[in-house]
Amino acid sequence: MTTAVRSMLDSYPADLGALDRDALAACIEACVSCSQTCTACADACLAEDTVAELTKCIRTDLDCADVCAATAAVLSRRTGYDATVTRAVLQACAAICKACADERDGHAEMHRNVPRRGRRRFRSRYRVLHIP
Repeated sequence: MTTAVRSMLDSYPADLGALDRDALAACIEACVSCSQTCTACADACLAEDTVAELTKCIRTDLDCADVCAATAAVLSRRTGYDATVTRAVLQACAAICKACADERDGHAEMHRNVPRRGRRRFRSRYRVLHIP
């Protein structure tokens, strides 16, 4: 199945070299999904009666959402590609995704409504890209 992200990559006028377009598209999509998941999780935390106890979780969710959104944007821009920048952004994104998942695990009983799929999917796509 061709996604909107993959269609955009396929229509890019310059050569992407040996980069796996499917892996890149999947990573971008995972970042977008994770950003949305973390935003929803932060919002769910704000609706809890014990919101004061969830400050760190909310902050981590919002940081993760922002970093994932920024990572998706960086990965979507192919003109003037810089592997050093891409690697750093992906590493930062993987770090915040792990921190966010770890924080969420500490409140698992409160978070049944928000799946962890987005964060797990991002980590698996990051490995698939093999950015040196």
